[in-house]
Amino acid sequence: MSAGPGLRPRSGRAAGTGTPSVLSPAPVDAWKEVLDSAPRALPTQSPEWLECVCAVDGYANASRLYRSPDGRRLVLPLVRRTFGAPLIAMESSLPIGWGAAGLLGEGGTVRPEDVHMVVADLAGRRTVSVSLRPDPSTVESWEQGCPPWVQREPRMAQTLCLAGGFDEVWRTRFRSDTRNRVRRAERANVVVERDDTGRLVPVVRELYARSVDRWAHQDGVPIPLARWRAARLEPSHKLPTVARVLGPRCRIYAAFVDGRPAAAIVVLLGQAVACMWRGAMDEELAGPTYATYLLHRTAIEDAAEAGCVSYHLGDSAPGSSLALFKSRFGAAEQHYAGYRLDRIPMVSLARRARGLAGATLRRMRGRG
Repeated sequence: MSAGPGLRPRSGRAAGTGTPSVLSPAPVDAWKEVLDSAPRALPTQSPEWLECVCAVDGYANASRLYRSPDGRRLVLPLVRRTFGAPLIAMESSLPIGWGAAGLLGEGGTVRPEDVHMVVADLAGRRTVSVSLRPDPSTVESWEQGCPPWVQREPRMAQTLCLAGGFDEVWRTRFRSDTRNRVRRAERANVVVERDDTGRLVPVVRELYARSVDRWAHQDGVPIPLARWRAARLEPSHKLPTVARVLGPRCRIYAAFVDGRPAAAIVVLLGQAVACMWRGAMDEELAGPTYATYLLHRTAIEDAAEAGCVSYHLGDSAPGSSLALFKSRFGAAEQHYAGYRLDRIPMVSLARRARGLAGATLRRMRGRG
């Protein structure tokens, strides 16, 4: 299947005769129209986000615009990487480290038949592997529409509902011990700064470097190896690129103790959804002062004031200390799955090996 422009019904029949048509790469104007019609879309489902993925990691834009038989438009943010020969290609929606995307439906609706249509299309393409990580809120449609032969990887996201505004969230969703820890951070004179210009990018990078060393020590991984992996998964130009391309929609929060950076998070803003994408901390500073609690409290309040209806805190391992931390803010668990279409069994084995090797780095809060 060609990845170049052109409206192409999969069976060769004209659009509107019962066969979906496909356009790839998805035209940005049409993509934005679908995105604007879906206020609860994730920030990671935007064309600007795909631009970041391609610019940082060298992928090609393979996004697909579908028109279903009933005339609805759907967009699949998708990137492609080719190895050696054109036929040796892998596609992702989205790659590791870039969050969830999956199918975006016009009006914000994704139906089981939409999922079935898209999976059938992807299965017919000349790729050795396609990985899909959908918006967790669409889990029912994906489970009902995805054929049983598609491989599934269980995942768990955690999301805080912001309905009723921040006062309601603070009183009824934050746990009492969380409110107490926020107050203790305030009494400890923790200062939170927010920035949407990229000014605080160096602070995040400094704290991330400290976190990599701490995680390596905890897991018994040689520090040089951990730093090498970190440089591959989180290159130095990644966050600056995101901050530049997204502008005000990329907001960095940093907590300082006596003028020293203690913790930082990166929050992405959509129309009505905020996503905590990255986080790191200096445990010796942040732990005793509860700086991370005041940090998230500030970001959550800002998201509510911006009109967001939910605050995504990313994926966590069920029962982990990270999952417990997120639950203290009232975040509810969302169990869903990632999906893989692998033509070659070795691809699945390679994915699992990379997943085990990168476990240390995925400790980062909200890493996806």
